[in-house]
Amino acid sequence: MAIASDDGGVVLLRHRFDASEGAMGHPHQLRLGLAVAGGGRLQQRAQSGLLHAQWRPGQFNVVLPGDLGTYASPEVDLLGIAIDTHVYPHDLQPLRNLEALAARLHHDPVVTAVLQALWCSAQADACLPGFLEHGAQVLMHRLEQLAGNRHQASQACCVLSARRLQQLEDYIDAQLGQPLAVAHLATALQMEPSTFSRALRAATGLAPYAFLTRRRMQWARAQLAQGRNVTEVALACGYANPSKFSAAFRRVSGCSPSAWITQTHSPR
Repeated sequence: MAIASDDGGVVLLRHRFDASEGAMGHPHQLRLGLAVAGGGRLQQRAQSGLLHAQWRPGQFNVVLPGDLGTYASPEVDLLGIAIDTHVYPHDLQPLRNLEALAARLHHDPVVTAVLQALWCSAQADACLPGFLEHGAQVLMHRLEQLAGNRHQASQACCVLSARRLQQLEDYIDAQLGQPLAVAHLATALQMEPSTFSRALRAATGLAPYAFLTRRRMQWARAQLAQGRNVTEVALACGYANPSKFSAAFRRVSGCSPSAWITQTHSPR
């Protein structure tokens, strides 16, 4: 389902896409896509470079105007927006500042909240004149902030390499169900906690606890898909309270454990 502003300069989209590949980009549209459900390995080859990462619910990608190339995408339920920079011309410098965002996936509560608010209002037929346009301006401003923050972070600290991220994930997997603090995660990589936290956020956009929770929910999704019950999986993940597990699962996956089970076992 797609909803456009009166002048067609902003298009809001919610749709479940099958796994696909093909050409990507638009000569003068800024595109942002938030994964709501589904996900998997995403690859984009464009003028801005190569993006090759695991696309998870809650993460979004950014495709800049004129950044043409090819993509290979997993099956994903997408909430997206396209902003036509010909209808709403912006100074070229802010768009150049966003180039760093096109090379990776992102997780940001502000972007998520704005997109969800726009979609909920559109579904309720409660969009006042200019509402989509204002939302687009807020998103552009936030993307500029994120690009600036990422540049400052890259200047201030190192970024964890793919090898060290894998090492961290292996450590978390080996300590399944055990309470882990930032100090434990940092020690696993032989780093100081403060340096580790900055380097992890620079690489993934996530704080240590959010990264830990996301990794454990990945394991939980796989176990639920294999038929294990919610309470059993919650206990295995270290949650004595299933309701807290369900809240963490929803925060990471965008739906409850029971809804995930239903989606997994529903016929295609």
